[in-house]
Amino acid sequence: MQFKRKLKRYMLAVVMLILSAYATIFIKNYVDSLNPEKSLPIVNITVGYNQPAVVRAGYTWKFGTGLAPKLSPYISAEDVPLMVTDCSPNEVIVINFSAPYELITVYQTEGLANNDFKQLYTLQTPREEGVYVYKVQAAFEKGDILYYFAVQVKNNNLMQ
Repeated sequence: MQFKRKLKRYMLAVVMLILSAYATIFIKNYVDSLNPEKSLPIVNITVGYNQPAVVRAGYTWKFGTGLAPKLSPYISAEDVPLMVTDCSPNEVIVINFSAPYELITVYQTEGLANNDFKQLYTLQTPREEGVYVYKVQAAFEKGDILYYFAVQVKNNNLMQ
């Protein structure tokens, strides 16, 4: 008789533990979907020693245990308010994320109003002066995110 009571208590404790774990997962999923800004990976982009202003222009993300991904509408480069950052020619572009990614694709176009992006295979600013817009598409296990940033390449000849 004593054994049956202890067994029932242990079984009840295990069931309660499993229910609390599921409740925690669903609560986290709900909170993440309410505030995606804190749940999405953070990007850090540097161009030489400068950090350009990076704008997230959309995402498709599967929060927590959500079966269907949440979609934020994607915005074209022409509709994104970009702040231009000055840099030198041939500066190295470094892209880091706060979460592991599967694939990053970087595109470049010349001018703020141009939407004709070409894929980059070398992450460097061009030699020619001008304003360049970069489009960064990052794929993660839980979805993908689109970013834009703009730089103005200037030849700063200090030896005049």
